Amino acid sequence: MKYFYIFMFIVLAKPLTGQNYDFGKVTKEELLENTCSIDASAHAAILYQYRNTYFTTNATGAILQTEIHKRIKIYNKEGFESATESINLFDPRGSGESVSKIKAYTYNLENGEIVKTSLDKKQIFEDRVSYNNTQVKFTMPNVKEGSVIEFKYRITSPFIWNIDEFVLQSDIPIKKVKALLKTPKGFRFKSTSKGYLNFFPKQSSQNHPTYETLVVHEYNLNNVPALKEESYVDNMDNYRAGAMFELVSIQIPGQVYRDYAQTWGEVARTIGSSDDYKNQLDKSNSFDDELDELLANTTGKVEKMEKIFQYVKDNIKWNGLDGKSFFHGIRKALKEKKGNTADINLTLVAMLRYAGIHANPVVISTKENIIPYFPTVDRLNYVIAYAEIGEEKYFLDATEEFSDINVLPIKDYNWRGILIDNPNSIWDQIYLKEPSLAMNDYKVKAKLNEDGSIEGDFNASYSKNKALEFRKNFKDKDLDDFITTREDIFDNIEISEYELENTETHKGNVVESFNFYDEDGADVIDDKIYIQPCIFLKIKENPFKLEKRQFPIDFGYPFLNRYMVSIDIPEGYTLETKLSPIIMKIPNNLGEFKFYPNFVSNKLNLMVNFKVNKAVVDAEHYLLIKEFFNQMIVKENEQIVLTRI
Repeated sequence: MKYFYIFMFIVLAKPLTGQNYDFGKVTKEELLENTCSIDASAHAAILYQYRNTYFTTNATGAILQTEIHKRIKIYNKEGFESATESINLFDPRGSGESVSKIKAYTYNLENGEIVKTSLDKKQIFEDRVSYNNTQVKFTMPNVKEGSVIEFKYRITSPFIWNIDEFVLQSDIPIKKVKALLKTPKGFRFKSTSKGYLNFFPKQSSQNHPTYETLVVHEYNLNNVPALKEESYVDNMDNYRAGAMFELVSIQIPGQVYRDYAQTWGEVARTIGSSDDYKNQLDKSNSFDDELDELLANTTGKVEKMEKIFQYVKDNIKWNGLDGKSFFHGIRKALKEKKGNTADINLTLVAMLRYAGIHANPVVISTKENIIPYFPTVDRLNYVIAYAEIGEEKYFLDATEEFSDINVLPIKDYNWRGILIDNPNSIWDQIYLKEPSLAMNDYKVKAKLNEDGSIEGDFNASYSKNKALEFRKNFKDKDLDDFITTREDIFDNIEISEYELENTETHKGNVVESFNFYDEDGADVIDDKIYIQPCIFLKIKENPFKLEKRQFPIDFGYPFLNRYMVSIDIPEGYTLETKLSPIIMKIPNNLGEFKFYPNFVSNKLNLMVNFKVNKAVVDAEHYLLIKEFFNQMIVKENEQIVLTRI
């Protein structure tokens, strides 16, 4: 038996140790490979991914270098998208990170020989995607089914304290990953693993001519599965296997020891000590006259808060840039009527304070950014306003035109926030108020014709975040195009007499109404009519596809979809199907589905309530949610049979 185990180890280890991943050493075996050994359904796979991040020096001082090398196999046309590489660089004012030494080839097998095509420099494009960020992008030439592509490049960064995350999992499988981080011994970095793969770094030391001793963190992973997209995920990158690094301290012989924030309280105090938070928030001479006039006849603090919230929305438009620090500052933002997130929401805090309201900034990381897994200043990217009036707590984000008090954009509801209350010396974490239940309330009155067509009128009301989403989707749309989109959403019905109310403001419900005609609303076979009473409101497909899931289900906010449907059936027909109401509940009060059909006086009536009580549901409940959706879809798609008398 001992010899059997030794034999198996040799067999399993051979593909990992025998492969040569030196740049340019692509083999015929790799080019002949038809499917991925990790995942036969993969359209492409990374054969080898290498990263080496290390400190070095140049004429200006210490810099951070990162060398990247990837070899990718393209199995079929669907995998062609993996032949594009995007390199994101933090480059404020053109003096930040840069990329160089790009070398790239596409390899194909032609008449039994390996032919390589090099990437031309003219095929490399650089764009500034935001004020602080540029993107270098290239697509490999001559890519075919079966190609192997390979590229390498070097990123140079002056931000030696900020080490980008080591991404160890991709949207396609990876056969082998090797990643190295080499830091001077006196620079102590804390590493944090993320994702759902088990991996552990190997630590060692290495001599260096400049830094004497380097601490080496080495990651080696084999056969890494693809991270597959799934519905209702806040940000897939939160669950992608990786390693993150945060500078904890610097201790260099002969120099003063420096300690960096290790708790969220220290992070909050660090941000609060900056000039933007310590001094600028209490300078009111940029707006005092305007605010005195605005609040002249207002006494209650809630009313003052509402007026100030609207004033900031009206007078400073978001320029699309996130940030926890001023881009312009209060005075310039009000003068130019635009600014970044901090310009808007820190101005809001300053005005609320001026009005006598206890208000403070709350710094967060948005869903598009990432969940900060450890105390960090750098990974926080956004700031909102927080106010307390009596016992009530209010969260406000004036960057979004259609947000309301305690109705924030969904991107804000991510993890927790960092409260910076300098006047009261309070610097700590704070939980954002959970979003309120949002409702889609549908009422349909319809007439079923003998030919199976259905016509009628539709009325709907949308509240809270449902209203916010509707307003955002409608804004700046051509009305005819928007109606066409609604027709597509509602099973290609024909819409006429379309009307909307309350879409221009952030307060109250949005109301939608129209007349509709559906030529194929029901099936007519002989003397029977087959109809689904949910008609075009039914859910047709389960959004949850995976057999299992390791990350939470993020609905964004709790919601209730309520349908009230009344259908007049043709004279001379009666109900053949026995109507069966149903109530389904998800354990732990996570949600419920109520389906109540009835038939009275030649009317087919239906009441449906579909409710989810939690914005975020833990992964352990995934199978319950998936089966709940399965059963709900089956019920909503059941046909009721009407027969001629």
